[in-house]
Amino acid sequence: MPISSTVKAVPRSGIRDVFDRALNTDDVISLCVGEPNHTAAPHVVEAAVAAARDGKTKYSDINGLPEFRKVAADYSRRVKKLDYDPRTEVQAVDGGTIGLFLAIGTVVAPGDEVIIPSPYFTSYPAAVVMCGGKPVPVALKPEHGMHLNAADIEAAVTDRTRAIVINSPGNPSGAVTTAEELADIARLCIEHNIWAISDEVYHAIVYNAAGEAAPSIAAAPGMKDRTIIVDSLSKTYAMTGWRIGYLLAPAQVIEQTGKIAENLHSSVNSLSQYAGIAAMSGPQDMVERMRQEYLVKRQIVVDELAGSPVLRLVEPEGAFYAFVDVRGTGMDSGDFSNRLLDECRVAVVPGEAFGKEGRGFVRLSYAGDADELREGLRRIRTFAERQ
Repeated sequence: MPISSTVKAVPRSGIRDVFDRALNTDDVISLCVGEPNHTAAPHVVEAAVAAARDGKTKYSDINGLPEFRKVAADYSRRVKKLDYDPRTEVQAVDGGTIGLFLAIGTVVAPGDEVIIPSPYFTSYPAAVVMCGGKPVPVALKPEHGMHLNAADIEAAVTDRTRAIVINSPGNPSGAVTTAEELADIARLCIEHNIWAISDEVYHAIVYNAAGEAAPSIAAAPGMKDRTIIVDSLSKTYAMTGWRIGYLLAPAQVIEQTGKIAENLHSSVNSLSQYAGIAAMSGPQDMVERMRQEYLVKRQIVVDELAGSPVLRLVEPEGAFYAFVDVRGTGMDSGDFSNRLLDECRVAVVPGEAFGKEGRGFVRLSYAGDADELREGLRRIRTFAERQ
């Protein structure tokens, strides 16, 4: 029987390909999945348990519990210095990926183009294709630290361009876009009437001296009304399996994203929302503790790869990924990843999983166990340098 050509055009995640291979290989050190080594804090778990015991398991408003939306707005004001009305400009979503799909589905019509800096998180072009749009990759350059360049982006703008996806801190690169760089992007968005879809799920994991969150393009003059922020509690609060996040956007956008969500699900999981309320409004010491741990593990990556004659690191500024140039080995990144898994039992993701601009690189996650990370890096370097 026939299958939709649109669905067939949706690419499978290269991350999942490696993850599935690693699951079927014995004694593997997996550095492929971006998931915190922690689980949610006890007070977060208890909030969900208490809500279940109290029978708070009914449908919520399609845009989320009023108290969840208020806490998300309060958090954004406190951490990002952004002011959103919880009644009309905030929506609870089932994790960042669903939020991304709702955002793109609201502003992209069939045939519209979406600029995606590349390498990129795998869901970006898939979501654009599912909405009938055309992904337009714009290469990020390793010699510039994988930072956004407004001139390169503007060169890709056409009369069909409807949005640009911004991801800072970035996956897979760990690059943090500066406020100055975002201001340059903002000017071209305003000039060409383009939406900014800002994926900020790693906003709290930044390695600056002040420990401040990554800047948001929504803070640039004139950009709040043309920005859709996609955020999630998965990385910040080690809540990946809870599937809870939120959108921040102009009221006219939330009105439409809510309409799409209504036809995808009846409401967001109520218990995850109560857990999210506790996470964003409760003690934040675990967030800083995890950031400090990532900082230590980031240094392990830097130290273990320092001085390698064939491996080059795009030094991460945020998130918990390292993007490593393996071209000096003479192998492409697919062969490097496959042989590393087969011969050395270490799983990393080949760069082409994040777009063709990622060829020649591999991504590793340093969110897991520090000892495994150190051993995995030792094997990676030994393997690379004997080629």
